[in-house]
Amino acid sequence: MPVTKPVLTGFCLLAAFCVPRLSGEGAEGWHTQPRLVLGRLSLVSQAAAAHAPVKKPAVSTASQRALDAAKRDRAALLARKAREASLIDAQRKAQAQATQDAAIEADKARHFSALTDRAANELAATEKTITALTTDITRLTAQQEAQRVALARRRASLQAILPVALRLSRYPGTSFVALSGQADDSVQGLSLIAGLTRLTARQADDLHGQQALLDQTAQELAQRNTALEKARATLARLRDVNARKMDQATHQQEEAEARARQARDDIAAATAKAATLDDALSAIDKVQASLRARMEEEARALERANQKAKAEAMSAQARKLSGSHGPGVSRDGGHSGGHGPVSGTITTAWHQSTESGPATGLTYAASAGSTVSAPCAGQVDFAGPFRSFGNMVILDCGRHYRFVLSGLGALSVSSGQAVGRHETLGSMGPGGGALFVQLRSGSSIIDPRPYL
Repeated sequence: MPVTKPVLTGFCLLAAFCVPRLSGEGAEGWHTQPRLVLGRLSLVSQAAAAHAPVKKPAVSTASQRALDAAKRDRAALLARKAREASLIDAQRKAQAQATQDAAIEADKARHFSALTDRAANELAATEKTITALTTDITRLTAQQEAQRVALARRRASLQAILPVALRLSRYPGTSFVALSGQADDSVQGLSLIAGLTRLTARQADDLHGQQALLDQTAQELAQRNTALEKARATLARLRDVNARKMDQATHQQEEAEARARQARDDIAAATAKAATLDDALSAIDKVQASLRARMEEEARALERANQKAKAEAMSAQARKLSGSHGPGVSRDGGHSGGHGPVSGTITTAWHQSTESGPATGLTYAASAGSTVSAPCAGQVDFAGPFRSFGNMVILDCGRHYRFVLSGLGALSVSSGQAVGRHETLGSMGPGGGALFVQLRSGSSIIDPRPYL
């Protein structure tokens, strides 16, 4: 059987360097010329290297420098905006705290004013009476002095003719003898004596009238002085009464604040011991009901003891612990486009399917440091860390409505504090995060969207 010679096929690597197909005798040439083949392969490698693109080193261009500068400017702008936002937030918190302090002081002032209105009116009337009496006394004193001057002047004028008048009245005969024997002189003397008598009588009458006016003025002045002393005594008494009422009101206010602090502490303690959010809300309701019943009983006891002011203060505080106290929630926010409690997007909607079932609230994805505001006006039942919820706020809106907000990084309110709608409750953490918002009506969980 003839032996077939091996056949090799060369693959063309470049057009100018191609290994020929060897067959038959040419196959022997393949084996006998290895150096030629290797040489050609070396030339092919060198040609490929010569045609490969050369990678140039990166150089800094004007465009690159401009881009780097723009990046630096943007970073500086973002940092400045963050500082400004932090400053604005701090100012907003300070303003909110100042507003709250002013409201507390105004409430105290109104409380004290309501208790002392009657005494204040009596004080004002008494002070007005004292002012009028003082004016009258000043006028009467000046009038008395003028009357004394007039009386002294009349006495002086009468004093000049008084000796003659007395002599004529006592010794009329002798006085006539002293006159000239002439008839005309006698008539003139008699006329003089008659005139002098009438003048003396008239001046005496004037003198008596002036003295009577002076006596009347002195009497009126004495009456005004007596009335003034009484008015001053009344003023002092009313001031003492007002001071006692102020002290009593202050004491009642302190007692009310002490009861409120105790209620806040009891509610916070009960909430902290709860294992779940439902348990926490149930604990708040139970503690409030217990405190309300106790305060109402104390108010009835005070009423029986005729301490009506204290009874009314106690009843008012008990009413604040009832679920109906407060404005409730408003649907205005939902109709007007909404005012979410935090700036951000809703990542979990109401009743959206989750691993644990339909969502019972809304979850917002909020940026770092975002302000969290109150969705209603009311009183903070609880503010603090709770289980895996992070910092949580339970806000009693009144009318048996409560908002629950959890996931805050920092809190600006405390348990028992009264807040207004859209007032700051706290802020998100430095890394942002999720804010969970739930609304409850009694024991039912409802859709919060129409009320935000």
